[in-house]
Amino acid sequence: MQEREEFSVWVFLPEGYHVSLDRWVGIERAMLLAKRATVARGPAERVIVTDGGDHTVFEWTRDEGVTWPPPPKEAA
Repeated sequence: MQEREEFSVWVFLPEGYHVSLDRWVGIERAMLLAKRATVARGPAERVIVTDGGDHTVFEWTRDEGVTWPPPPKEAA
């Protein structure tokens, strides 16, 4: 994981809008904000954390929970 402050947290609302909770922060702050957004009883439908390359490194959706990264596969 990178230590640079290049992560952004986005919240998607039911009306089709999305807002940034914070941009260009370290991974610890980004994940703290994402966690707060997912446990709040607010209108968030989806929460993502993106890296400096605009790649999604974390995604949560209402009614499904964490959808990215996928859970580890169980050993057969």
